[in-house]
Amino acid sequence: MTLVCACHLALSWLGLQVPFFNEHISLIWPATGFTIAVIWRLGYSYSIAIAASVIILTLFQGLPLASSIALGLGNALGPALAVRCFAAKKLRYQLDNARDLIWFLLFSIGLGTLITSVNGASQLWISGYVSDALWFSTMLAWWFGDSFGVLVFGIPLLCFQRSQWQLLSGWRFWTVLSCSALSALLVFWLPDVADWSPTLLFVPLLMLLWTVLRQGLWAASVNVAVITSLAVIGTIQGRGIFADPEPMQALFSISSYILVMSLFSYLLAFLQQSGARTRDHINSALEGSGLGIWQLDLQQNSVQFFGQAEMMLGYQSAELGKNFDSWADLLHPDDAIAARTALVRHLKGEDPLYQVEFRLKHKLGHWLWVLSQGRVIERDAQGRASRMVGSNTDISALKQADLAVSQLKDFYATVLSKVVTGVWVGDARHQLIYVNLGLSRLMSMAEPELLEKNILTDFPEQTLQHFRPFYYRAMHGLTPVRFEALPIQTPGGRQLYLSGWLVPLLKDGRFDGMIGTVDDMTQHRQYEQQILQLAFVDQLTGLPNRAALQDKAREMLAGALQQQQQLAVYHIDLDHFQHINDSMGHDTGDALLKQVADRLKMLATTQDLLGRPGGDEFILIRPSRTENDVLQTAHQLILLMAEAFAVEERMLQVSPSIGIALFPQHGLSFAELQRMADIALYAAKASGRNRYSLYNPQMSESLQDRLQLEHGMRSGLYAGQFSLHYQPVQSLADEQIISVEALLRWQHPQLGFVSPARFIPLAEHSGFIVELGEWVLQQALKQLARWRQQGLDLRVAVNISTVQLRHPDFLRQLQQALTQHGVPPALLELELTESVLADQVEQSRVLLQQIRSLGVSLALDDFGTGYSSLAYLKSFPLDKLKIDRSFVRDLLTDPDDRAIVHSVVVLGHSLGLRVVAEGVELAGQLHQLRQLDVDDVQGYLLSKPLPAEELENWLRRVHSLGLPHSQPDPL
Repeated sequence: MTLVCACHLALSWLGLQVPFFNEHISLIWPATGFTIAVIWRLGYSYSIAIAASVIILTLFQGLPLASSIALGLGNALGPALAVRCFAAKKLRYQLDNARDLIWFLLFSIGLGTLITSVNGASQLWISGYVSDALWFSTMLAWWFGDSFGVLVFGIPLLCFQRSQWQLLSGWRFWTVLSCSALSALLVFWLPDVADWSPTLLFVPLLMLLWTVLRQGLWAASVNVAVITSLAVIGTIQGRGIFADPEPMQALFSISSYILVMSLFSYLLAFLQQSGARTRDHINSALEGSGLGIWQLDLQQNSVQFFGQAEMMLGYQSAELGKNFDSWADLLHPDDAIAARTALVRHLKGEDPLYQVEFRLKHKLGHWLWVLSQGRVIERDAQGRASRMVGSNTDISALKQADLAVSQLKDFYATVLSKVVTGVWVGDARHQLIYVNLGLSRLMSMAEPELLEKNILTDFPEQTLQHFRPFYYRAMHGLTPVRFEALPIQTPGGRQLYLSGWLVPLLKDGRFDGMIGTVDDMTQHRQYEQQILQLAFVDQLTGLPNRAALQDKAREMLAGALQQQQQLAVYHIDLDHFQHINDSMGHDTGDALLKQVADRLKMLATTQDLLGRPGGDEFILIRPSRTENDVLQTAHQLILLMAEAFAVEERMLQVSPSIGIALFPQHGLSFAELQRMADIALYAAKASGRNRYSLYNPQMSESLQDRLQLEHGMRSGLYAGQFSLHYQPVQSLADEQIISVEALLRWQHPQLGFVSPARFIPLAEHSGFIVELGEWVLQQALKQLARWRQQGLDLRVAVNISTVQLRHPDFLRQLQQALTQHGVPPALLELELTESVLADQVEQSRVLLQQIRSLGVSLALDDFGTGYSSLAYLKSFPLDKLKIDRSFVRDLLTDPDDRAIVHSVVVLGHSLGLRVVAEGVELAGQLHQLRQLDVDDVQGYLLSKPLPAEELENWLRRVHSLGLPHSQPDPL
């Protein structure tokens, strides 16, 4: 900023050294040109340095402070506004084109200097330095001085670039500049020159023109500055060719001359630059295109090269010379005749264009393929060609590519003859014009037999019906198309399935033929059929599986809806099939399922849909007009299973439970119908199995109740709704209470007391019994530990579900619970149901032995109500048999029940087991049981099940009062 201010002061001082006009105005003011150049190139912020310089200068000249500030602002504002206009017009400060120069002169001289001159003259008038009469001439002189500074000094400063330093260092620049100065002194400084010829004015102009042509715009602008400075100074002093007694007339004359000389010089410089740029662009384009341009003078036998003509052969520019023979010597001998023939035919007018390919020798010795093209552009008076212009293009790479393509074609022809994939080519008339060996072998036909066949007519019609749509799609869409599973029969009768691609050939954007590939996918199709068989067919029975059932049922339902037909969906489930699977093995179960499927197939018709969704379940969908038809089919299904099945020399009996739903009454989708049939199946099983049940809405309500209970159990366990009650067991030998049985109770907040007979089966069915049973075991052991701390010596019996017992973690959980609560295993008794003896016998026996080895007692609950108990009783490590309450209830009135109880007691004692009678409610029953030698009794005669605290009170009272013998406890 300081440097700019100092430079502006120096240039202003230089301007003050020029003789004044009207005693106040310098007609050469280089500082204005400097100001515009600085603001444009460096930025608007430098206007501050310019204003400061003007203020300092004017204060030294004696102007008032206010006028000095006004002059400083005006001299900065005018050029700044001009620069703002430059930016709006997007001018380049290099001024390297006529447009930029013209707009630069208009804005800088027409706007910028006009503002500074009006402001300057006004400030001098305000300060009293200029009268009213001299204001306009003062303003005009100020404008001339500023414009002179812009034109003479501004342009050189703007155009100057780093490359100009090289020009400054050369002697030619200074020589020309000295000659320009001498010409200006001659014309504008010598006395009496005004009497000489006006042609002297062209001497400086000629020097400028020579400078423009030889040294360019910037050198010309410097010479303009020197010439105009000398011309103005000389004219002001009354010398030179423009000397005139009237200063204004002299000023006008010198201004006109300077303007014309400057503009003419700059215009010529721009025209030269434009021509040079055009030539550079053309040469760059030629070099970039790789073209070599030549001009042949047939009369002089000379040739001139442009662009890459010589460089593509490894020669420098003009290295080959202009003699045509030196060019012709580079021609390959084998191509000379063809090149000469093409040239002669064109010169004679037989060919409109000279065009030929030949080889030229590179400077390094190898040969280049060249495409040479040209035409005659000038003929003499006799019509003979005198001048030709043309181009050479290096096509060596294309020739190599052609050779590679030719080699590649031979390679591919060999490959296509060897590949297994069939390949064929058809023309635009759909005739086969090429087939490879792979297609010939695939079709079992010789190549000549296939060639000339029409692709769309000369093959079996069954094949063409599948093939034509793919072919037409590829032909009309002009895009590759893939076809799959195309059936075709070879002449030998072999059935094939083909796949492949159809790729259309194009010529000028139109269909011109077809390329096809063919692969044998016969084996692949067979694999697909096998996969479909695995995916949609039950491998055990050959019936449709769940996925196939869903698809076929959807179609069957849609057809029935269209025909307004009723369908019946039968959900068939085999009763107690799991027992057979567990006791006899899965192979026996699978064999039984096959026979069941075979019987069902005997009943099914072609209109029916029979499938096995999984396990021991089957689905039958059958059209049925009336409800009687529906029930008759269900009855047939029951009878169909009534006869025993012979499996591996065994006769097995299995019964079905059947749930039935009707379409469309019970649902419109297969999933909905299957769900309704499942609800009906559940009702059939709940009714005793080996029967059928037709869905009705009440079943859904029952199912809803069941679901409500299942959900309530899970939430109720965590909400504290479950509790344990304990019922005492008395030894008849000493009438002592020897143990208590832990019984689960559920108090629901809305339903009230829920019977265990209602929720225990649901818990077992849903699997929740595992979690619920673990809670019972934990609570019972926790209470037992508390009683031991209180001094009560009792054994606690806990009922264990078969589902809970089968859980893989049961044994570990049992050991962990005993350890956690510090209870001796001998004080724990597990009560099991008879199903344990029949299901997975060997696994159950091993598990019970492991439990017994811990010291835990085992009791068989509800003995006599199950099946096959006696066959396995001796194999299990049991401690007790508990006679079911059903035999005790009629003990006093039914001799059969007394006989059964007696037999159980004898059996139990013979096996070393204690026998316990449940459900003792009458003193007579107790007396009879004593006579039958029963060991222990349990029932309401002693006490109903009680909470732990009430049981403790009852035990204390019983021990103090003795045991009741005839009346049940009032509690």
